Amino acid sequence: MLDDITRSAERDIGIKAYPRSISRIIGAIKSSDDFWEIVDISDEPLPLVAYVIERLVDKGFIELKNGKIVLREDLEGEVSQWHKCFECDGRGVIIDDFKKEFETFMEIQRERPSAKKEFDQGYVTPLTTFSRIAYADQKGDIRGKEVIILGDDDLVSLALALTHLASRVVLLDIDKRIVDFVSKSARSHGVDVEAHVFDLRNPLDERFLHQFDTFFTDPPETVTAFKAFIGRGLATLKGARNAGYFGITRRESSLNKWRELEKVLISDFGVVITDILHNFNVYVNWEYWDTTRAYDLSPSKTHPKTNWYKSALFRIETLEDFRIFNDPIEGDIYNDVESSTT
Repeated sequence: MLDDITRSAERDIGIKAYPRSISRIIGAIKSSDDFWEIVDISDEPLPLVAYVIERLVDKGFIELKNGKIVLREDLEGEVSQWHKCFECDGRGVIIDDFKKEFETFMEIQRERPSAKKEFDQGYVTPLTTFSRIAYADQKGDIRGKEVIILGDDDLVSLALALTHLASRVVLLDIDKRIVDFVSKSARSHGVDVEAHVFDLRNPLDERFLHQFDTFFTDPPETVTAFKAFIGRGLATLKGARNAGYFGITRRESSLNKWRELEKVLISDFGVVITDILHNFNVYVNWEYWDTTRAYDLSPSKTHPKTNWYKSALFRIETLEDFRIFNDPIEGDIYNDVESSTT
């Protein structure tokens, strides 16, 4: 059965699957009857999870009951056991040194602009935002450094400015609402963020090239968008031994796509992957969730009860011969066969 579903997945939906992919999804179904949690636990792309559930329903192995996904037979599946640290939620950092700044940020972010589907927005929890800063600070990439954020519905620029750690904070975002919100909030709290409206499909101009020590970005997970966002991030860096931070999910990227993305980093750009922290970034369930492909594919059509969308935090570092990408990008950069949040 696993081999049959594995073969048909690539043929029917264009996603490369393996018997272990199916086993992990079955194991997740054993752990939860909620579709969104099954996606989270299985660590497989959402379109593949939805497809496998549909096939198992067709074969009579599972059934849908009041939005719940229920096994009718005890199928063998790979079940994972969590052993993570609950104090740091598995991130390896805590934000105790930023308690005051975090409390201020919590008040400010209540008025943040809502996520916009047009720009593939979906922001992380406030704790995630500050955990990114804490982790980058731990790696020596923040204090006294010039930092640029490429796309910032997560409000990393504002949180970073509140800590007064960086010598300069610059924000580029396509969404004028975010640029205006960050600028206004920064001014009202006596901190400085240089915020600019900018579409990252366009090449960066001289103002931003080779000026920074560290960049943060959260690219859409098509290979084209990934290359554009990371390539532009690298173009902002001063030289060797500078750092970049970004996220890649398993919700919209299979391991086959991860390999392609890592090839971009190593072969195309010549950088080093120094850190990968699984499920470091936890996203809030965005308001437009029921207009996404994920909702269309979901067999249950239920509202997510937990923050199911997560991504790994990547840290890369440049060497003396790293390369950039600053060419214009045209067309749809948000969608491929594994995408589901647009």
